[in-house]
Amino acid sequence: MIRYIAVLPTIAMVVMSFVMLVTIRLLSIAAVDAEIKRELRKSIEENRRYVSADRDEVKIEDDFQFQRDHVTFLLVRRNGYVIAGEYPKETEAEFYDYHAVNNYSSTIVCGGTRYYVRDVRIGRDNEKGVFIRGIIKKSDADSFYQNLETVAYITVVCVMAVILTCEIVFAGKISRELKMMCRTAEGIGLSLDMSQRMKCDNQFYEIEILAQANNRMLDRMEQTMKLQEQFTSDVAHELRTPVAVLLAQCQYVMGNEVSGEEIREFIEVVHRQSGKMDTLILQLLKLSWLDQDRMEIQYETLDLKEIVQSVCEEWQEKSEESVKFQFDFQEVYSRGDISLISIVILNLITNAVKFSDPGGNVDVIMGKEDAWVYVSVRDYGIGMKPEEIEHIFHRFYKCDKSRNAEGFGLGLPLSEKIAQKHGGDITVESEPGKGSIFTLYLPDLQP
Repeated sequence: MIRYIAVLPTIAMVVMSFVMLVTIRLLSIAAVDAEIKRELRKSIEENRRYVSADRDEVKIEDDFQFQRDHVTFLLVRRNGYVIAGEYPKETEAEFYDYHAVNNYSSTIVCGGTRYYVRDVRIGRDNEKGVFIRGIIKKSDADSFYQNLETVAYITVVCVMAVILTCEIVFAGKISRELKMMCRTAEGIGLSLDMSQRMKCDNQFYEIEILAQANNRMLDRMEQTMKLQEQFTSDVAHELRTPVAVLLAQCQYVMGNEVSGEEIREFIEVVHRQSGKMDTLILQLLKLSWLDQDRMEIQYETLDLKEIVQSVCEEWQEKSEESVKFQFDFQEVYSRGDISLISIVILNLITNAVKFSDPGGNVDVIMGKEDAWVYVSVRDYGIGMKPEEIEHIFHRFYKCDKSRNAEGFGLGLPLSEKIAQKHGGDITVESEPGKGSIFTLYLPDLQP
């Protein structure tokens, strides 16, 4: 894995080093050229003090130096004629008729050797012009600057080597942590043990963040798998009872001579148990459609007062429970699917009645709260504990299985999902022995 982590930075470092070396070379050439010309100009100006020219008369003092610090000095006419001094032997032919130009530096190649030349005029009144000419061989001046250039090259190489070494070391550390994470992921894939978590040495912030993100994903996957396992178990459990009843009835009819009355009872049992399975399957399908956004919601204006009254009247006609409904209605409106919202209200009222004492009261209140309208259903039954409230919207969860054996534990999860699809929510308040309050919130709509 190191090759994948380190190869690109390594290539980048090599390219950067090459660019830096080329840059140093180009800059050093320019700097050396400029520095040699500066030193040549300076040497000429210092030596110029010891020579003067008035018309054709040239005076040279004793302090004038024809050779100084690798610089050769001559006195020449404008046409290159030498008045005093000598050219280096290997350059005489090239400089013989080299015309002088005041304050001008140039380079001449003689026999493969580069020379720097500069001419400075002496005096102002001489008609023919007398110039002091300075000549220096580039190789003589280069030695010092070449040393500096070599030091720069070595420094760049050393710095790049240190950086590259550090990069390889860090890449190795990163690689080890990533390998640990990969091994953990492969182990989870082979064993399906979702309890494993990715570990790191916390030496690198980015790796730590990656491990934490993967562990959060594993937490969600583990929870999802547990819910899936629980869901499969719960569906099997809920279907087992009606199927067992159906099988028992079939076996009885097939193994005995039965009367017409018994056949009628058998058909009623089959119809009742089939209805339970149909209800369970229908609720699961609706939840699945809502989860996958496959249920089409027919939006229309909802008169919640009318819906609640209709649901309560229909429930009282079908139910044998003796409870008293107490209403406190306001004119409230929203938008949504009337059939789905009716399911929510029916589920809330059904739960309130089931958990109420015989002859008890169920309060149904409607009103407005900020940008929301709400339908609140309150019972005065057994209530719930805080740890039960945390799970009531989980599928197949039942607070009181003995008293709520008729249900599947899907009504509240389905109701919550419908409310959320309408941009609302369901809240719950409950205390043991004092009852519960379930409130459906929907966006307000002014009629």
